[in-house]
Amino acid sequence: MNRARTSGVDAVLSVPGLRIHGYVQSSLVACRVYVLDDVSLSGRARAFLAQWSRRMPRMTATQIRSMAVLRLDDRTEPAPCELVEAMVRFEERYGGLWYSVVGSNGMNYGLDGDPAVRRSPLGLAFTGILDGDRTWAVDVLADGRTAMGPGNWFYRVVDRSVDQRLESHALLVAVSGWWHRTFTCYPPCDVMPVVAERHLPQLVPEATGPTERWWLDETAGIAFQARLVAWPQERDEWTLRYFARTPGQAAEANPAVFRATVHETVPALWCTLCSHVVEPGRTCHRPQRPLPGAGGWPRPGPPRSVVGWARP
Repeated sequence: MNRARTSGVDAVLSVPGLRIHGYVQSSLVACRVYVLDDVSLSGRARAFLAQWSRRMPRMTATQIRSMAVLRLDDRTEPAPCELVEAMVRFEERYGGLWYSVVGSNGMNYGLDGDPAVRRSPLGLAFTGILDGDRTWAVDVLADGRTAMGPGNWFYRVVDRSVDQRLESHALLVAVSGWWHRTFTCYPPCDVMPVVAERHLPQLVPEATGPTERWWLDETAGIAFQARLVAWPQERDEWTLRYFARTPGQAAEANPAVFRATVHETVPALWCTLCSHVVEPGRTCHRPQRPLPGAGGWPRPGPPRSVVGWARP
């Protein structure tokens, strides 16, 4: 089993109801409405889900309550009531949700017919998401945060909440058609890569969490993303992306990025948004993806139990 590590930032963010850096950490959502119908979500996220998502079949509350178990190493026990109800709420809000972000595998939300609780390195959790970009399962913790530990990497919190995860994906899709430059930053483990936010646009609280941070100036047409992409033993690896509406603005990325961090940062050699090699100093431009129903619209992937998906 992967060991867990929580940074000081994660420890602070995990306190329910605590306001930190302009946003509030919430406990596992108690709202019994499908996420697309929830007006508390940002307009950007609701528009993204309305345009790009689909909803597949999901489990009913009766099915979850009758099938829920606590899965231990060599046996199963009845799942704790609070985790059973957490799974019911999760499935009602997110179950069956599917959309794609960068790759074509898509993000799958729901219990997938297996309402099983397990003891993760960070406490009781259930698998509720399959990340198509990473092709790895994502756990939902009892307090609503998400966590994962792909391969030999340690198990860590990745999202402050599922809603924050949706908000970050919505923002990425919104600016993915802008001109952009990509960098790779190598801070020490559990250290945020950006240390001088005064050189960046305004922070986007709803899309910001422990492993992804967003800054945006919609008027100026500038966005900046910092996303943790790997966490081997020795140090973290973050992708920094500078987005701009025009190529002239994108040319200002280098000084802005290097002023914002003191950690080792180099131009990226590969752009995952455009899927091509990046020459040093090159500005990328990814054509806006087609609307649903047009050529190129990705179809939902196969059931998540197929070979290739990795569960903890």
